[in-house]
Amino acid sequence: MCENKLQRPGILSLAYWQEAAANLKNPRMLVLAAMVVALRAVCKMLEIPLGAGINFNIAQIFNSMGAMVYGPVVGTLGAMISDPLGYILHPTGPYFLPYMLLDMSSSFIFGVFLWKRPLSVPRLMTTKFTINLISNIVLGSLIQKWYLYIFASVEKAEAYHLVTLARVVKNLVLFPLEAMLLVLVLGAAVPALHSLRLTEQHTRLRLTRRHLVLIGGLTLLSVGLVLFYIFFLKDWVSANNIKWL
Repeated sequence: MCENKLQRPGILSLAYWQEAAANLKNPRMLVLAAMVVALRAVCKMLEIPLGAGINFNIAQIFNSMGAMVYGPVVGTLGAMISDPLGYILHPTGPYFLPYMLLDMSSSFIFGVFLWKRPLSVPRLMTTKFTINLISNIVLGSLIQKWYLYIFASVEKAEAYHLVTLARVVKNLVLFPLEAMLLVLVLGAAVPALHSLRLTEQHTRLRLTRRHLVLIGGLTLLSVGLVLFYIFFLKDWVSANNIKWL
C-alpha cells in the first residue's frame, strides 16, 4: 500500500490545468521558476562531452525538480525563457527559435509525469525515456530538418532523414545515466523540498535492493554503450550510410 498517495484531478480535466495555471500567481513558485531558468541557462555552457557527438548536461536535473514542484504550465513557460537566455550566454551558430520547443516539451513532460505524483523509480525512468523518445528523437529530428531548410539548402534538408540510427543510439546511450541521476538526486531532494513546503511529496524515495541492482546495471550499460558507440558503431553507421526514414 502506498504511504504517500497524492490525489489530484485527472490530466484531462479542466480543474487540473486550472490548478497548474494558478502557480503563475504564486510568488514562491515564480521565484523558484526564475532560479531554475537561470540555472538551466548557465548549464548550457557546462555540457560534458562524452565523445563522438555525445554531450551530457545536468540542466535536466534542475528542470525535473522545478517541474515536479510547480507543474507543467509554469515549467513550459519557464522553458520559453531559458532556451534563448542560454543562447545569449553561450551562442553557437545562428539561433533558431523553434529549438525552444525541445526545452518546452521536456518541461511539459516532466511536469505532467511528476507534479503531484508519488515519486518512484519506475516513474522517473518512464519519464526520462518518454522525453528521450518524444522530445529528443522525434521532435528534435523534425526541428533539425526545418533548420536545414532555412539555414542550409533544400538539397541538404531533403537528404536529411527524420530518424537516423545515430540519433537513436545517442539517446539510448545517455538514457541509463540520465535516469540514474534523476533517481538519486530527486530522491534525495524530496525531504528538503517538503520541509520548505514546495511539494506534497514527503517520503524519501525508497531504493530497494532491486532498484540498486537496476541502477548499477544501467550505469554499466551506459558506459558500455558509450564506448561501443565511440569505438565501433559510429564509424560503422557512417561507413554503411545507414539511416531510418
